[in-house]
Amino acid sequence: MSVISTVLAVLLWISIILIAWFIFVEVVIRVIRRYVHFPIPAFIARLIDNSIRRRIQPPAKIIEWIGIREGMNILEIGPGPGTFTTEASRWVGKKGKVFAIDIQPAVISKLNSRLHREGVQNVVTRVASAYELPFPEKTFDRVFMIAVLAEIPDKRKALVEIKRVLKDDGLLAIGEFLPDPDYPRRKTVTRWCEDVSFKLNGEYGGILHYVLTFKKKTIELT
Repeated sequence: MSVISTVLAVLLWISIILIAWFIFVEVVIRVIRRYVHFPIPAFIARLIDNSIRRRIQPPAKIIEWIGIREGMNILEIGPGPGTFTTEASRWVGKKGKVFAIDIQPAVISKLNSRLHREGVQNVVTRVASAYELPFPEKTFDRVFMIAVLAEIPDKRKALVEIKRVLKDDGLLAIGEFLPDPDYPRRKTVTRWCEDVSFKLNGEYGGILHYVLTFKKKTIELT
């Protein structure tokens, strides 16, 4: 019994240390990110696509909440390792298209390698800024960002540009994940979007992650 007790005590202390370290790192990173805005480096982007995150934030469920369907034109801003890009590509099918843009060439390069490796043919990638989207007006049925919007320094400029390329009946979807150092509250994201004339359309998820969808506000004639 003494041996078992010792092992359990050691495991308990290891767990406490790991949790304390995680909390410390989260707090430090959040403080830094509050004053210094920069995109997540490409080498870190690979680490965020893991089995634990997929269980907490299932890509298929996220795509379902966004309302992606066969034949749609979709824009993803900040695709990272392609966790949601590849899932969206399956949902739009051969008749649809997913466009994935990121400001970092290294991210797009790694995503292209994954798409080639998995044989995905209905995804188009581009290195581009959210401030200057290389697409005509009213191109997309859905625009989505997962754990990205809070990283963008000028959110208003990016949202105005997103509004330009979104169809009048389209949806903007913003997803957030609690462990992300930039995690904003729902009401904060809602305020950002309402400031550029989006209106909240749907809310999904719980404490660990959520997705908010928005529609363009229409001008009512009297």
